[in-house]
Amino acid sequence: MGIRLKVFATLAAVLASPLAMACGDSLYRVGQNVSYRAYTAPLPGNVLVYGHSESAQQLAAALADAGHGVRVVDNQVELSNVLARGEYDVVIAPYDDRAAVEVSNTTSKVDFLPVALNRSEAEIAQRDYARVMVADRHEIKHYLRAIHESLKRSGT
Repeated sequence: MGIRLKVFATLAAVLASPLAMACGDSLYRVGQNVSYRAYTAPLPGNVLVYGHSESAQQLAAALADAGHGVRVVDNQVELSNVLARGEYDVVIAPYDDRAAVEVSNTTSKVDFLPVALNRSEAEIAQRDYARVMVADRHEIKHYLRAIHESLKRSGT
């Protein structure tokens, strides 16, 4: 019986020690640097997304979740009609569609944020535009930052 008591006491001491209590800590350390932050727009604006793709829809949804007023249009006639009303602060569209945006943009108030397909197209776009997004590189936080800078410049 003395041996059982010694084994039980030793087992209890091991389980109660700080080393045994630390075993679960590694579970929490794994996710220590992972960010689950929802991005919000500190200065919400009205954003028009021009595009035909699923990625344009996803971008619009993410911008709306961040607090912007967002509308998606997918043809030039609708783009022209919406821009003529002057309700939007920023237009996001593929760089290839810049001619459609520029022809439709009769007000100088709307800022155009082109989206290039890759880095080489972005380098070409940067000759004409101060800020160019790259579809395969930039995350939602980059779009939000570009929109915020545009809204601050325009005083919205």
